[in-house]
Amino acid sequence: MPIVSDADDYWGKAVTLYTGYPVPSRKKVFDSLLSSEGFPLFRMDISPLASTELTSSNFSVLVGWHTQEGEDYDLAFVHAGGDGKHDGGTLYQANIVFIGVPVDGNGRARLLDAGELWSAGKFTGVLGNEWDLSLLSQYQSGSRAAIDQLRSGRTTRGFSYNGLTVLNAEAVDADSFERTAQAFDRGQKFFQDQAAVLKQWETSLGSENAAWRGQAAGLFWQLIHQLHRNYDGYVDQLAPEGTAAAEAMPGGHVPKSRFSQALATAEKALMTEAKALSDAWDAWAADGRHDPHRILMEILDKVSVWVLENNIKHTTVSSNGAAKNYATNAGFKQVHPEYGDLHDMASWKKMGEEAVKQWNDNVQTDLVTPAQTSLTNLKTAWSDLEDAFAELRTKDTSTLSENYADDQRQIAEDQANQQRNDLNNSLNNLGNGLGDGLDNLGDSLNNLGDGLGDGLDNLGDGLGNSLSNLGDGLGGLGDGPGGTSNLTDGLGDLSDLGNGLGDGLGDGLGDGLGDGTGTNLGAGLGLGLGGTTDDGNPATKGSTLTNPDGSTTTLNADGTLTTRYPDGTTQLLDPETGIVTTTAPDGTKTTGDLTIPGGHLNPDGSTTTLNSDGTLTTTFPDGTKTTIDPETGALTTTAPDGTVTTGNISTGLGDGLGDLADHTVTPTTSSSFDLDDLTSSGNLGDGLGGGGSSALTTSSLLDGLDTGAGGRDGDYAGYSDYDDGSTSDLLSASALGAPSSASLADGTAGGTGEAGGSGGTPLFPGMGGMGGMGGGGNNSNSGERVRTVLTDAGGNTRGRSRARRATEDDEDVVVTRGRTATTSTGSPYYPAGGGTQGGQATQSGDRGRSSWVEEDEDVWGTDDGGAPAVIGR
Repeated sequence: MPIVSDADDYWGKAVTLYTGYPVPSRKKVFDSLLSSEGFPLFRMDISPLASTELTSSNFSVLVGWHTQEGEDYDLAFVHAGGDGKHDGGTLYQANIVFIGVPVDGNGRARLLDAGELWSAGKFTGVLGNEWDLSLLSQYQSGSRAAIDQLRSGRTTRGFSYNGLTVLNAEAVDADSFERTAQAFDRGQKFFQDQAAVLKQWETSLGSENAAWRGQAAGLFWQLIHQLHRNYDGYVDQLAPEGTAAAEAMPGGHVPKSRFSQALATAEKALMTEAKALSDAWDAWAADGRHDPHRILMEILDKVSVWVLENNIKHTTVSSNGAAKNYATNAGFKQVHPEYGDLHDMASWKKMGEEAVKQWNDNVQTDLVTPAQTSLTNLKTAWSDLEDAFAELRTKDTSTLSENYADDQRQIAEDQANQQRNDLNNSLNNLGNGLGDGLDNLGDSLNNLGDGLGDGLDNLGDGLGNSLSNLGDGLGGLGDGPGGTSNLTDGLGDLSDLGNGLGDGLGDGLGDGLGDGTGTNLGAGLGLGLGGTTDDGNPATKGSTLTNPDGSTTTLNADGTLTTRYPDGTTQLLDPETGIVTTTAPDGTKTTGDLTIPGGHLNPDGSTTTLNSDGTLTTTFPDGTKTTIDPETGALTTTAPDGTVTTGNISTGLGDGLGDLADHTVTPTTSSSFDLDDLTSSGNLGDGLGGGGSSALTTSSLLDGLDTGAGGRDGDYAGYSDYDDGSTSDLLSASALGAPSSASLADGTAGGTGEAGGSGGTPLFPGMGGMGGMGGGGNNSNSGERVRTVLTDAGGNTRGRSRARRATEDDEDVVVTRGRTATTSTGSPYYPAGGGTQGGQATQSGDRGRSSWVEEDEDVWGTDDGGAPAVIGR
């Protein structure tokens, strides 16, 4: 909307914004109302009155408004050559004619009444002067007429006043709020009705895994499901806020949707501020001083009173024939203290200029200031509604081709999941059996230790008896290599055997079955990156700046700045909206605007200005200037002596991240059973007898799986259809495929040796496969096989509920009108590296269909996207 008013004239800006009426520049209003001598609002001449006797008794008869024919205002005064006593002086009269005033029924000039509007244009004076009242009339009366038109007619389309017309493109139509609200409500009802129909269709067609479902028929079901879901999403987004019944709009419509409620609020705010402008104009024109000619007459009246008291009353009139002589006394004055010598034309020009100044001052006080407040109020009210007008989002934007490809991948995934579950069950059973065997082995070893102990005790008793009987005969054996002491030492070694067995079993079972650490990844590290503090204020993201006046300024996480003054006043500056909210110590809140010329005046006397580049500059009373960039926290301070210093008040984030290195994450001991730990340190093997030949290794546990019942040549032969790798590789990674500490450190998983790709976990999305997720980006076979062990055995293995459907409310969404929301595409069940395991393409057509008959084959060809076109039998 073109603004032709002055940059600091908020009255003109507000009227133009609210109505479309182009209020002219106030600085040019009086340019076309100047006399030949440059006097604003009037023309005049000064002539002598040689034969007129003027005294205080007849002064009011000869001086004032409409006292004589031909002029609008006459003012007589005595000129004696200067102030003070003079023997002779001459009476003069200033003959004044107002420029650009209406006339009454008698053809005499008149002034505008209180609250009166007047339309006038170009005219020619009696002396041939060309003047133009258009600008004054358009500013003075046209602005009010435009507001009245909006309030009474509810539209300014086609409005014109005194030569200025509101263009159709700039017109304001208050009823458009209601019409648009009705359109949104009709759209909401359409989505509600059609969502119910689509739900019925979807229910009638059956679930996603209905037995009748064929390949192309599944796509038709998906189309109905997608439409139903998106329409439901639109209904949710259009739902009104709160439960209270909405207030009817001026035309009678009651808003039913979130958008229509917001439009009703916006309309009410506009009309409220239009009334505020109308009330301000009424106050301005209540005394008739909206007419600058009335102010000029008031100035002339005051000068007339001064002339009577200081000029005429200090003269004595004498006659010299027909001529009159005016002697003055010491109290006589002819030089006005404000305007100067009344015999000088420049003094009268000052009176006209003073009238213009007072008129502009009244406009500033009575119109501009209230209009500035009104603009701020409307901006605040409409800013609060921005969230309500967020664009509708479409939840599911997938194509039928993508859905078909997902179906094919899911078929292969379901079959692979079944094989994984079977394998997991076998491994679990193997682990349980092995645990029972180890428990029995421990009991047997304990019994063996007890038996050995009893035997050794009996042996010791027998040896003791024998040795006591031998007595002296064996005296020499005590010192020899085969002596009694050596025998006792040997028996001591046998007693150590029990300890060795105990230690071996203890270490082996403890390390093998109890090993496994978990890292507490849930440590909460509060970095202060958003949210609010306990007192409800925005959370800060950096250090605090102390200003010259003792106040402090803090950059908040949302880009706003909070300044706290020593007297308890708090001020919140929002650079994005330009709104300043000031909270006094008593809790009173006021709002201001950073975008006004000259900046916003702060409680400490400083001013803050929002610059065009988004930075904020505050100028303090001592001359100090600070400039802050809310985006980066960059700070520039210019001292009164010109010294410039720079800094940053948002370094708190960097410090917080640096402190993370000081945190120690302590691993905790896992109690879960882990087959791979049976190979660690060889403790179990050593405890059972020592030596590599007796060690129990993981590969040996799988020998039974390679052949015979339950092996790869038996019930699990089909597993190679999904993964052509060696089954023993399932346990090649630590903890049955769980990431080792080295993998966690370098972002790899499953021992692939590469950085994690698009897989990962919700906590560490950038750390690759993370065990059960498979290798990220390299399609690692071992990573995919690892995933089989970590899959929940009780999970859904037959239902083709893709992760996209299982978490529909958390899916990727795309903003309409061509805007695309970019999100992660990872899935907790899909291989990150591609659609099939090991690059093997799998389609439902490649699998044996035990439940299909010959008639169920596709009867039509395929479409361009490769999806079979059959509707299913």
